[in-house]
Amino acid sequence: MRIQHVVFSALLLLVAAPVAAQGTDASPWYDKDSITASSAAFAAVSGALQQNYLPLERQVSRTDSLLAELDLSLALSSGVVASAQHKLWTARLNERSGVFGPEFEAIQSRIQELETEFESGFQAALDRALAALASEGITAAPCTPPAPALGGIGPGFSGGRAGCAGEDLSPRIAALWDADATLKARLDAAMAKAWPLVSTYEGQALAVATGGQQPGATWLSPANVAGSVPEVIEYIDAVDRRADLARKELRRTYQELDRDSEQFKELSETVRTRARGIRAFAEASKASAGAELFAALQRARRKGRKAGWSDVVVCLNPSGWGGCEGTDRSDEVAEAIHADKKLAKALAKLLAALEGPDVSVP
Repeated sequence: MRIQHVVFSALLLLVAAPVAAQGTDASPWYDKDSITASSAAFAAVSGALQQNYLPLERQVSRTDSLLAELDLSLALSSGVVASAQHKLWTARLNERSGVFGPEFEAIQSRIQELETEFESGFQAALDRALAALASEGITAAPCTPPAPALGGIGPGFSGGRAGCAGEDLSPRIAALWDADATLKARLDAAMAKAWPLVSTYEGQALAVATGGQQPGATWLSPANVAGSVPEVIEYIDAVDRRADLARKELRRTYQELDRDSEQFKELSETVRTRARGIRAFAEASKASAGAELFAALQRARRKGRKAGWSDVVVCLNPSGWGGCEGTDRSDEVAEAIHADKKLAKALAKLLAALEGPDVSVP
């Protein structure tokens, strides 16, 4: 995940190959890979980051996925479920997305703070260690071994620094890091600050009336049903690709606008209008697929009598947040409508006629 990459980038910077190379003489040298591998202080920071961050990363990923699930369920069920409930859950989606955005930004800000502090802190500790060695008359230089032969696995994993002559001072520098009270205080202070939290919305909700069917004992998730029908997945993926391409093109158009032009304000407003149009395109296109999906559901209700889901209605609350009261029959419904040839033909027709949104800016 992209956040995880950012979190550990500071640590990766520390183990990156040095910029200078050791000469052919036998003078002392050090290697950052070896220092960090031997340092208890570095290992402690790395372990603490994983312990504190990885659960948060899972929460971020989970919340992002559940918001996307709710968004898709709303798009697919537009015009099918009760209007008041659709508006209610649309408002909930907007509210929760509005909360999640700042929470995500706060986490990234915390990561950037740690990245800066760790990079600076360990580099300062390295400088102090080199100064301490210099006071003993020892001058150590960074070492970069020769590139591995074709098929080798590269510096840092080759099992040694055969290209570096002289004494390897990496273990001594690691020991100086571990005994560095200034480094310890700096790391403790950096890690002491609390991580931002991610809001959760656990709890069952009421199912929503669908196509004349009143809420009963069974329900389905539109997003989960759609995710189990290959033709629907193909169509939704095509809609998302066209929307993404349109956003990129519109962003490029905006960046190329002349800020000093008299038409800049007017053109900027056109860009914003086109951006709203991309969202409308995605919602309307997915609603078309949803209409076909629910038409297939109506045709399959008779088959669901024996199985006990003929009165199935819609649950907009994502299953990861508790779903709805009653029994989730999404898998059984998806299996039943997957065999519907009319649905497959209708989706193929929608896909063939699908065009991208208008992103023209005069």
